Amino acid sequence: MLYPGSIAVRLTLGLGLISVLMFTAAGLLLQRTLAGQLQQADCQELRGKVGVVRHFIDEFARERDLAALRHHFDDLLIGHKRLSIRVRASDASDVYRGTGLPVDGAADADGFGLAVSADGTPFETLHGRLGTDSPWPGGMIVLGLDMRPRDDLLWRHRNALVGICALGVALTVALSAMATWRGLAPVKRLSQQASRITAHSLDMRLLDHHNATELDGLVEAFNAVLDRLEAAYRQMEAFSANVAHELRTPLATLVTGSQLMLSGPRTASELKEAIGSNLEELQQMSQLVNDMLFLARADQGNRASGLTPVDLAAEADRTLKYCQPLLDDAGLTATRVGAAVLDCNAALMQRALVNLLVNAIRHTDRGQCIVVRIEAQGARVRLSVENPGPPIPDHIRARMFDRFFRGDDARARAGESHGLGLTIVAAIARMHGGTVFADHADNNNRVGLVIPSGSTGARG
Repeated sequence: MLYPGSIAVRLTLGLGLISVLMFTAAGLLLQRTLAGQLQQADCQELRGKVGVVRHFIDEFARERDLAALRHHFDDLLIGHKRLSIRVRASDASDVYRGTGLPVDGAADADGFGLAVSADGTPFETLHGRLGTDSPWPGGMIVLGLDMRPRDDLLWRHRNALVGICALGVALTVALSAMATWRGLAPVKRLSQQASRITAHSLDMRLLDHHNATELDGLVEAFNAVLDRLEAAYRQMEAFSANVAHELRTPLATLVTGSQLMLSGPRTASELKEAIGSNLEELQQMSQLVNDMLFLARADQGNRASGLTPVDLAAEADRTLKYCQPLLDDAGLTATRVGAAVLDCNAALMQRALVNLLVNAIRHTDRGQCIVVRIEAQGARVRLSVENPGPPIPDHIRARMFDRFFRGDDARARAGESHGLGLTIVAAIARMHGGTVFADHADNNNRVGLVIPSGSTGARG
């Protein structure tokens, strides 16, 4: 069914308008062509009759038989109801005036013209002046053809053209509607397929066997959107489940501890110890919430603000000093290699570096050395943390920057990590217009970020 404002209606009306213009132009051209050809035929006929009339006058000049001349003119009119002949002398007296419809007046000069009879009949006329050697020097030959039969033919032809053009337009509109309906059928099928996609069937995709090349790009783009939507929906589901899982344990600890304290009389030291334990749990929950809020802002496309030139070497040295207790506790050493100055947010870059160091410390055996490497590579700066060890498995490397992902649960003690450290590193890289990476070279795993040296953001 065609609805107002639909593509099918617009296409049908557009094709109908085009057919109206085309048929109208063709009809007018045919009508004018026919009228011109009929007029040309009449003019040729008049020229031929003028030649015959002059021939009869030449015979009269030799024989001087006026009755024979008029008889010849009468014979010429037989079978030519449209033809009218008039021959007049120089004194305007009629030498001959045919029995056909009379022509009113005559031009003084030779040539074609139009005239009207006494009863209003229009004539196509041809005037020819007689020469000085004629029996009537200075006289005039006037031949006329009745235009009514020609006008009647043109009128009938015009009416036939109007009917044919109207029928052609109607057929064009009808066939255009059918062709448009069939041509847009793949779009309707795709719409029906899309309407069946719900939150419970996000794995459905538009089928590509629609036999319409023009729709390939649309189908591919729509399916790509569905891929991203499904990924975001699954991520949201996983995120909600992970948040619930991460918050369930500290909340259960808080509830259980509080109930235990309230189950009987407690000393001040016991209450202080319970409140301190609850405070630790609340601080971990607060950190988790703050991290999630930070990631939410990064996901919304927030850019890093307060960009200033930062000496990454000095920043790395300060970070290593800050993380020295963790290194000592893990029995590790750390060093920094390379230097560069980068326009960035110093606090965010320090946070990213701390998270990279903490991740490396968790996955490095005692007695090993961790390297913070800074490399200026033309229009970008590469900041990485290297630690000795076997290559990171592909399935872990593919997900290690995902939220709440822990590559080795056996090495992550309860409450030590929420699995957001590397996710925050990736968010900081995006906020500076950069990317993250994880690879293996020279028996070292390298995890870090690459930032354009002219990173875009809100300058302070």
